[in-house]
Amino acid sequence: MDLPKMAMPKMASRDMIKAQAGGVVAPRTVKIPWLRIIFSLPVWAIVVNNFTFHYALYVLMNWLPTYFELGLQRSLQDMGSSKMLPYFNMFIFSNIGGVVADHLITRRILSVTNTRKVLNTIGFVVSAFALMALPLFSTPSGTVVCSAVSLGFLALGRAGFAVNHMDVAPKFAGIVMGVSNTAGTLAGIVGVGLTGNILEAAKASNKDLTSSETWKIVFFIPAYLCIFSSVIFLIFSTGEKIFE
Repeated sequence: MDLPKMAMPKMASRDMIKAQAGGVVAPRTVKIPWLRIIFSLPVWAIVVNNFTFHYALYVLMNWLPTYFELGLQRSLQDMGSSKMLPYFNMFIFSNIGGVVADHLITRRILSVTNTRKVLNTIGFVVSAFALMALPLFSTPSGTVVCSAVSLGFLALGRAGFAVNHMDVAPKFAGIVMGVSNTAGTLAGIVGVGLTGNILEAAKASNKDLTSSETWKIVFFIPAYLCIFSSVIFLIFSTGEKIFE
């Protein structure tokens, strides 16, 4: 008796699977080079800059409203929509950074390494000077402009450090990004907590929290970190693949 036509393909497929079973090679487990990642200077350049980026971001997000109310004696309700300018600026400059980086690399104007270094350096250095200028202004508009410039250029710097893990370790980009983002999360905890302790210490020593002089250290710390991080990235970063 002839087998039903529909059964033939199924049997053929089953026989083929059995015949090839002996030749099936199990997928090779990729070994993560943890030691090389941990001791890699280009990876540390990414980690340090991620830490600084989030330190500055979280300090401004959490303490700038307090600075408006204490240092400038202005309520956030009186600021209206202008208080959104720094964060809107981040969105704009983040996209500008991506477009500029893509243009420089695809048109072969700069190498990947130099593109990352140039954008990261410009972003972090300009942000540092804006942070240092912030407490020098006694008007809300001046403070908003400084914070907008600072956060905007920090976002521009993301076209440097924030995508560099894809350059140096495309196979392990998730690992490097995870390590880097862990440092960024810690920066938020350290930055917000340290700033609170600084202001508490200033209050305990009877310093005037309504004076911009008292607030200088709050904004100067992330500014100095930005300069330090930009130098680290300038020296140790690369756009070349270092992990196969």
